[in-house]
Amino acid sequence: MPGLRSVAAALLVLLFAAPAGAVPARDLYEQACASCHGADGRGAPAGTAIAVPLPDFTDCVFATAETTANWVGLVREGGRFLGMSSQMPAFGDVLSDEEIRAVLTYVRGFCPEPGYPIGDLNYRRPVFVEKAFPEDEAVAATAYESARHTRASTTELSVEKRVGRRGQVEVAVPSSVVDRDGRTAGVGDVALEYKHVLLASPSRRTVLSAGLAVELPTGSRRHGVGAGTTLVTPQLFSAHAVERLVAQVQIRGELPADPARAPRQMRYLFALQYPLGPYKKNFVPALELEQTQALDAAVHAATLLGPTLYLPLSRRGHVALGVGSQLPVAGIRPFNWRLAAFLLWEYRDGPFWAW
Repeated sequence: MPGLRSVAAALLVLLFAAPAGAVPARDLYEQACASCHGADGRGAPAGTAIAVPLPDFTDCVFATAETTANWVGLVREGGRFLGMSSQMPAFGDVLSDEEIRAVLTYVRGFCPEPGYPIGDLNYRRPVFVEKAFPEDEAVAATAYESARHTRASTTELSVEKRVGRRGQVEVAVPSSVVDRDGRTAGVGDVALEYKHVLLASPSRRTVLSAGLAVELPTGSRRHGVGAGTTLVTPQLFSAHAVERLVAQVQIRGELPADPARAPRQMRYLFALQYPLGPYKKNFVPALELEQTQALDAAVHAATLLGPTLYLPLSRRGHVALGVGSQLPVAGIRPFNWRLAAFLLWEYRDGPFWAW
């Protein structure tokens, strides 16, 4: 098994190598990684004993999208740390965290195109606030709300796909069940969205994006499952981390083609998160706030507040559950209470069942 023997030999070389910090990142990669991942980062040559597909580090999305913490944990602890192949050995006994980070910087350098935001800015998804970082993921979301004379539940299936270095397209298909003087159900208004990262600053731990969503009147307004008019929504998204705290903001301007059918209004959404560890598999409790502002006199403002929790379901963190609630705390009461949840799958990171 030449591949595994070469890894063992590399570990011995590193164990008796020069003191920490004395070996350049390129040499560390060539000694510890190249026998499996190839000198050019495209994967080992034929003839090794590696039984699983190897990543291509020249794929810029793969090289940049994962968090540094996840990759450090993988290199330090081995493949099982993230639920990946046990053929990925642990280097924690022979490499310091500084050396591991230096190798990761070298690996990300295999990406031939600059400008891709790195995964350290990909903060966890809130329940009610849309995040700024572009994703390759599928999401099933549901919400149930209770008002004085109405009970309603909505389920939305969405697929997000990265486009180019900083873009993302999304298609979302909702369906609703409304119980008001009899129960009605149907497909709601299909939404199309494009998002683009304007600023990605790892040193400031800040990401800023702009987007445009269009909701098409595919649902039935008469049955209460659609607006009955096209809705255009320009948006801004931002996220910023200070030590352990993460603040995520979304600003939406909802502009219907027919204001008589849907309100013209602004929505300001804010999530304050506190990740319980550095890895994507750590839980993330949060407090989320939503404020509406009328653009027409007929629309009344509401302030909604509630706790949420992000619960990773896989060791890599690519499958996760989010749960939360909202209560009106000021202004009008669009409902008495709302419960919401989502299940997400970052499909580029591995199979859904790879937990």
